[in-house]
Amino acid sequence: MRPRSGFTLVEILVALVIMGVVSGAVFQLLTNTQRLSRFQTEQVSLQSNVRTGSTLVPAELRELNTFVGGDVTQNDVLAPLAADAITYRAMRGLGTVCQVPATQTQIRLLGSTYSGVRDPVATDGIYIFIENNPDRDADDVWLPVQLTGVATGNVCPGAAGAEPGITLTTQANASVVGLAVGTPIRIFEVMELKLHIADGRSWLGARSVSVPGQAVQPVLGPLLDGNGFGLEYLDGAGNPTASTDAIKSIRVTVRGLTDELVRGSGTQVGHPQEVLVSQVLLRNSIRP
Repeated sequence: MRPRSGFTLVEILVALVIMGVVSGAVFQLLTNTQRLSRFQTEQVSLQSNVRTGSTLVPAELRELNTFVGGDVTQNDVLAPLAADAITYRAMRGLGTVCQVPATQTQIRLLGSTYSGVRDPVATDGIYIFIENNPDRDADDVWLPVQLTGVATGNVCPGAAGAEPGITLTTQANASVVGLAVGTPIRIFEVMELKLHIADGRSWLGARSVSVPGQAVQPVLGPLLDGNGFGLEYLDGAGNPTASTDAIKSIRVTVRGLTDELVRGSGTQVGHPQEVLVSQVLLRNSIRP
């Protein structure tokens, strides 16, 4: 009979050990790669959230108006001031009067001059520019008036014929009558930004105060509990102020953390954090 060649038990055991070592190394490599990929994905998402918050909030606040020594109704930052929330008049559009109003409740805007993030709605408010003494700037004011209705399809008289217009119905105000053609009208919506708790986590929340009963909606996050969204109100000298008419700039701090638990370069599992601080100078903050 022919002798049959094969593997000895020792050879099989050695082969199994080698396969086990190689398989373990490959598994460890795949695990580390997956963990690193997950960490990087969460880190990119975290940085994107923080940067979005530090861009969105200053963009909302940049157009706000504060007026030292003026009527408090001209201040877009509304009291009370808080370290983790702000209520303000957010600018939504700008247009010009196309014909002299005959009543205390009707203003017509030239449609072709209107520009903004959206069209006016009945819950908005408007700022009417009141030119007092044409030779002085200090006595000019932006008069806030609440809207009660908005209509399109109306027309404005023009040299080239009738042009489309937007009719704004306001609460009765004597200053409306006789507004000059070309008077600027700014559309605003009262908004609130705040640190908001939803599903046991902190988020940057927003709501329209102008719309009755609207709930706060999470805008971005998650943020750090307690101080994930912070605001510092500064006067013209850069000092903290508690007066709405003294605010010249606002320092915004966004502290974010990853949505999922991840393991970084060490062995600790947790939620990595990112902090970004920005300061926005109020463009319409008028100084005496």
